Amino acid sequence: MKPRTRILRALAEQFANSKAGRTGNAINCPTFDVDTLLKIAGCEQGELRELAERDLEEARKAGLVECVYLSPKDRSRMISIRVPLENELRLFQMVGLCPPSEIRKNFAAQFALAATFPIRDRWENAWKNWCEHQNAAALAGESICYFKRDTLEQNEKLLKLLPQLLSWDGESLIRFASCVLCGNSKTLESLATKEQDGEFRGKLRGKIGKLLEEITGGHIRTLDDLGILPNPRFVLLHGPIRLRLDGAWLDLSPLHGAFRLSETDIDLAEDIFVTAKRCLTVENEASFHELAKLRSGELIIQTSFPGSATVKLLQRLPTELEFWHFGDTDKDGFEILRVLSEKSGRTFKPLHMQPGRNHFEQESLGRPRISHWPFY
Repeated sequence: MKPRTRILRALAEQFANSKAGRTGNAINCPTFDVDTLLKIAGCEQGELRELAERDLEEARKAGLVECVYLSPKDRSRMISIRVPLENELRLFQMVGLCPPSEIRKNFAAQFALAATFPIRDRWENAWKNWCEHQNAAALAGESICYFKRDTLEQNEKLLKLLPQLLSWDGESLIRFASCVLCGNSKTLESLATKEQDGEFRGKLRGKIGKLLEEITGGHIRTLDDLGILPNPRFVLLHGPIRLRLDGAWLDLSPLHGAFRLSETDIDLAEDIFVTAKRCLTVENEASFHELAKLRSGELIIQTSFPGSATVKLLQRLPTELEFWHFGDTDKDGFEILRVLSEKSGRTFKPLHMQPGRNHFEQESLGRPRISHWPFY
């Protein structure tokens, strides 16, 4: 039979979402409300309804479905449709869709194939056991974390990546490792975002870390454990600042131009000394460089929403400094001001930012009119 309406396709789609469709393991035939099917198929009224009901009746005569009527003696109105489990393949072939049983098999086959991927000896058995477990779960229609039945291409990429990670040697930055393993410098970062709180604070974990932990029984829980490390963090600044590193003082105040300090050096510094009266954070880099050129004697830091290096530097600055923020007068500008205070533990005041005023970007103030505080 050739259906004249979408009613059998709607029936197949509902079957796929039922327990029988998801798992292939149902005691009773799945049953579906006819009025709901008609609504899904867009055949609720008029001629389309008549044609849809005719399609269902012909499917019943062909032995494809079983129809339940309002009354055994009155077959003018169907109230529900049952699909015998053994008819799944016929139904889905008729409407041109892949049967759920085939989808489960294709999904499971990905894990069966992945079990054969080469991997470092230490993790060979753990990898095969994990793949076999996922294969069985896929066949049973169970949910598998981070893998989906309808995203086979994405599944394949992730399954190929995991054994490569478990075979990684030496220390490398995450963007280098991502280029080598994924052909893209940012792919690994998207899969292993840095945790901000709790046990894994500051470590590369995310989706990929949780999978590695599951596979290795907790021996590997982050990319850091494999020697794949976060890209270095820096803070851009200018002004009279000195750092004591390995017992020697490094004086950066004579520098005319702006410079960057790494988060590593901020962490390792035994002491940080500043002769400025104020610390000024500046939202936009263009405005920051205009102010840095003045060599005003203020400590000036360029930052929007602060990264970890900026926060660490602010936390290590002398508490007697005044802390100010010069940003755009808009919602984001004042949110940056709030976040700076919250994350650094310092009390920041706004500079040339006027609450209630219409939005303006700080660059619209033009070049600084004076060479010293407050510059405008």
